[in-house]
Amino acid sequence: MKKTLAAAALAVLTLSTQSVRAEAIYELEFETDSNWTSIEIRDDAVFVNAPAGEIMNITAKDGLRSFSISPKKIHLRNRSRGMVNMNLYVQSKNNVLGLTICKGSPSSYTSIKSGEARQKNDLKEKDHCEQAALVLQLY
Repeated sequence: MKKTLAAAALAVLTLSTQSVRAEAIYELEFETDSNWTSIEIRDDAVFVNAPAGEIMNITAKDGLRSFSISPKKIHLRNRSRGMVNMNLYVQSKNNVLGLTICKGSPSSYTSIKSGEARQKNDLKEKDHCEQAALVLQLY
């Protein structure tokens, strides 16, 4: 009886831990000076709206031409090559996020962080894309 009760309690604890992890929403800080940028999630995480009491903010030095967001991808295009800052929210079961980040030119600057920054200044590929892994931490 005690073993059955302990096993049931462990199962409930495991399920509640998994449901809490499934609902974890992380804030990312993104910055670029590229004239266009895209961020794509490679794993089971998704971009989400800001949680209650939080805001999603985008500032662009010269303004944006377009901005689109879907659960797996964000694409933005600037009016010129000027600094863009924004915060994003990601819902993930894991605390490691796989991303593919593309930008307009190899000399432009792109940074995304959540507890750990990952700089992308030295891309030499023709399509100017890089796969990155980001360790997520709640702010």
